[in-house]
Amino acid sequence: MRVFSLLLSAVLMMSALAVAQTPPAKPMPSSKELSPFEQELVSNQNQFMQAIADKNATYVSQSVAADFRGVGNNGDYYDRDEVIDSAHGGQPKGQRMYDVVVVPVGADCAVVSYNLVVPGSRIRYRHMSDTWAQDNGKWKLKFQQLTINLFSATDFD
Repeated sequence: MRVFSLLLSAVLMMSALAVAQTPPAKPMPSSKELSPFEQELVSNQNQFMQAIADKNATYVSQSVAADFRGVGNNGDYYDRDEVIDSAHGGQPKGQRMYDVVVVPVGADCAVVSYNLVVPGSRIRYRHMSDTWAQDNGKWKLKFQQLTINLFSATDFD
């Protein structure tokens, strides 16, 4: 039994040394450069988010399609008027978007998907997907879905 313990200890020590000598993983390559289409959508999304933060309901109203629909974190639908009303109240300072991904649907339509940190009395982490479509040469928000990130799933309004 003692020989087995010594042998097992030796194997574990050699495994630990082998792992310690393994070179560190190479960093992930930087994300690809955005195409002009993707840049336009990301810029549009940032301007829209800034308009809400600045309580610029006029800009928000001009940016949301007449037939807009949204799905909130509780699964209920909301409409254009509710988005515009939310712009009157603004958003908490320090709201932060990250991991923005543009998924083209066509030449005049794309989904902008991103993670959002909403600070407040309880910080909330959300995943958002906004569908934008061109209407007479201007991007309009047609659909939005908000999903609470799993680790903050019990953080409901």
